[in-house]
Amino acid sequence: MELRRMALGKLALVLGRFRQIPEPAVRAMEESLRSKGQLSPLVAAVGEGGTFVLVDGFVRHTAATRLGLESVLVEVVDCSPVQMKAQLYLRNRERGLQLVEECRLVRELVEVDGLGQVEVGDLLERHKSWVSRRLALIRQVSPHLVAEAELGLLAGGSFRKLAQLPARNQEELWAAARRAELGPGDVSLLVDLWRRAPDSTARHFVLGQPREALRLARGKPEAVRDLRLGAAGEEVRTALEILRRTSLRMVRRLRDGLGEVAPEGRLLLADAHEKAGADCRAALGELGQWLAVVGGAR
Repeated sequence: MELRRMALGKLALVLGRFRQIPEPAVRAMEESLRSKGQLSPLVAAVGEGGTFVLVDGFVRHTAATRLGLESVLVEVVDCSPVQMKAQLYLRNRERGLQLVEECRLVRELVEVDGLGQVEVGDLLERHKSWVSRRLALIRQVSPHLVAEAELGLLAGGSFRKLAQLPARNQEELWAAARRAELGPGDVSLLVDLWRRAPDSTARHFVLGQPREALRLARGKPEAVRDLRLGAAGEEVRTALEILRRTSLRMVRRLRDGLGEVAPEGRLLLADAHEKAGADCRAALGELGQWLAVVGGAR
């Protein structure tokens, strides 16, 4: 390890592609540098051609550049190119990288550097399952959503949740969530509603009216399959489906024949027929009147 004072322009920022630089963090660091000076060195490693590759301290570098500082104190470490990437993660593990940063780093170590998942786990001091989950995630998520996450527009929880959908549907759900200005918790629920939707029409409702879909979903029992109906509407539709299936089953039974039925039995069937007819006509009539009133009100 060696400490050097180094001009900002001498530091290569190639590993910056793995980092998101939050603007609030940069502003806070600017204030710290102004009032207290540099409290800890940046970390760099010697790369190809003797260049100094910045490994840790991207927020400090950005703040120092904005303040017009000519040089900063740098800790120079001896690392291979792969170890540089590992150090970028390890030196930020305590405060944590963003999920998308971890995913992109893991993918590059596997797909570009040719490491196995166990090797990446050893390098980053993580279990193979941790590596596997991040690799699967970055491969499942639409490139558009990865770009959104890199810009800080897509939170880690929403990133994970949207990955459960096919890529095209990820983008549709995220576009609907952006338009409705939904928070991470709402995005998660919206994905669940879309996945539970019984048909394409219901899914279009979730996409077209996300806030209304969320409003209807909250506080409703899991039995509600279609948010457009609500709990009471779902109960009526279920009853109609049961009535229809029962009617079809009765028609098939009659067409197959009832066999021998005693006169007393025929009287029982006649009585049941009369009552069922009256009750069904009354129920369907009530629903027809309601539909007519509601339709007329539109």
